[in-house]
Amino acid sequence: MTYKNWKTWLQCLPLSLKWFVILILIRPIVDIFYFLKEISPFLSPLYIIGILTPLLIFLSLVSRGFPKKYKSFVSDFNYGAWSTIVIFNLIILFAFQGGFGVISDVLRYCTPIFLFYYIRHFIRSKADLIGVLQSFYYSAFIPTGILLYELIFEPINPEYLSESRGGGARVQGAYADIMNYAIYITGAFLIRCYFFLRSVRFKQVNTKVLINLGIVMVICFVGLISIKQTSSWAVIIFLIVLFLAFNLNNKKGVVSILLLLPIFIIVGQLVFKSKIEPLIEKEYSVIEGDAGIERSFNGRMTRWVKYFNIWFEEMPISSNAFGSALSGHEKVPVMISGGMHSDFVRIIFLSGVLGLVFYLMFFFNLANRVKRVPVPERFLIWGAIGSVLLYSISTTPLLYTPLIYCVYPIFAYAALPKPLLKKYG
Repeated sequence: MTYKNWKTWLQCLPLSLKWFVILILIRPIVDIFYFLKEISPFLSPLYIIGILTPLLIFLSLVSRGFPKKYKSFVSDFNYGAWSTIVIFNLIILFAFQGGFGVISDVLRYCTPIFLFYYIRHFIRSKADLIGVLQSFYYSAFIPTGILLYELIFEPINPEYLSESRGGGARVQGAYADIMNYAIYITGAFLIRCYFFLRSVRFKQVNTKVLINLGIVMVICFVGLISIKQTSSWAVIIFLIVLFLAFNLNNKKGVVSILLLLPIFIIVGQLVFKSKIEPLIEKEYSVIEGDAGIERSFNGRMTRWVKYFNIWFEEMPISSNAFGSALSGHEKVPVMISGGMHSDFVRIIFLSGVLGLVFYLMFFFNLANRVKRVPVPERFLIWGAIGSVLLYSISTTPLLYTPLIYCVYPIFAYAALPKPLLKKYG
């Protein structure tokens, strides 16, 4: 989709859909003002957006021009079952431990659920999917500009790592943490690879397409070195392997891989030794037995063990099955927060074993039902699923709405009825 076509697509959207695209475009700017919440929550644009998003979703749902969604029983059932359990737990949490802080958290945890149902109505064709992804891609220009400024001139707000974490400074721009950079690095990489595979499929590969792919790869590579985050390296490596695998289906892709393979091997070894290995040195110590298992995942295992002990020993089996809020335990707000540094851990505390099963079944169903869709879309869907699951090991991707803006439209497209997936293939 050219910029002109994208602009036409945006102008033709009803207001009930257009506001979401505008939100995607301005979000990297809004996130810069995160620290205004320290002065007053009423001055923070993030808090304002957090309140307005559910309100705008509700107004869109009841508006006359809002499109109906295409039903997909299995996908909607799994996500619906999980979200029902989550909302039930959040109602219980509010009833037991109400207050401004709890209201803010409840709103934050509900937002991904509201957004998914809204986006399921939005994404009704491949044109809608590409339009939203292109909007996210354009929004990535802002953090890219800030990143280049930091690299050329000086870091804005560097975070200095201890020697045990690899040492040195990592950049995070004017944002709250490095995940803001990481989301746009991995999201832009996924989208640009998808656009390249579409160009290959429709035999539109030219110098401009190759240059665009190369520029994005270089920027993402430099960005990863600068933010020094192990989970983002894991996501990008996964996407590169997936991208190379899907390129084996075309002759140009095979030739390119054979030509670039020696460079990948040489550069990959150097980067691993100098940039990745220092970040995972602690994990080597755990594997070799020089450090306790609680030091794994950069010490996060200590926290996980602590709260799992509370979950097992101080909460009834009903809470283990359906969510910890049912227990009324004072530690519940912490256990379902971003402080867990793992969405898998957070989700099992938030929705119990049953909720986690439904959540994972949702991803399994999406991955399974798109086996026969065209290569570009299959890469995009599997790439988005793999990225979320990899991030979920040691971060909390569902609590970062910019990441949701990128991956949920992909999931919504994958959830379309199979006849429509074939039609739009």
